[in-house]
Amino acid sequence: MDERVFIQRDTEGRATHLQGLVVDITERKEAQKMLEIQREIGAKLNTTWNLHAILNMVLDACLQINGIDAGGIYIKDELLDQINLIESRGISPEFKEKVSRFRAESSEAKQVWAEKPVYSMDFYSEDMAEAARTEGITAVAVIPLKYSNEIIGSLNFASHTLDRIPWNIRNFLESIALQVVSHIAPVCIQADLS
Repeated sequence: MDERVFIQRDTEGRATHLQGLVVDITERKEAQKMLEIQREIGAKLNTTWNLHAILNMVLDACLQINGIDAGGIYIKDELLDQINLIESRGISPEFKEKVSRFRAESSEAKQVWAEKPVYSMDFYSEDMAEAARTEGITAVAVIPLKYSNEIIGSLNFASHTLDRIPWNIRNFLESIALQVVSHIAPVCIQADLS
């Protein structure tokens, strides 16, 4: 909250009453926090070429946002024609096992290949939607990671408290995806070549 008090005076300059104004600055504080996180990630990304370190850095940073309490990062596996969960936070071991990999023909992988972010639980197959409900997940964000006109994976975040991912958080997560993909892709390419 930002509070301001103004003294109201009569024509002779004597204080007659106080007038107050209280403004909720929660959104402004969240926006400042998101900008700081982006700046911090940008600085840290240039310090490592270790894929797991990069992915952990991204998850830790994004999970600082109010309402986002679970996340995972998938990377495409060309050889097995699937996407694999490489790092995750805030999910049970049982749920992690269920979402650890998606074959290319699954509705979940197809949505990632569609190259558009998803902010609805509707894209999950019936079985996966039930697993998400059992896990207590109420909102999701799936942001494809596109590098050089190719999808290399996705950033996935979830909430156990929000009923939808708000626009400001969507914009933040999409910005993070654009910021980190140029660091993740070369590491993945190098690993494929090794």
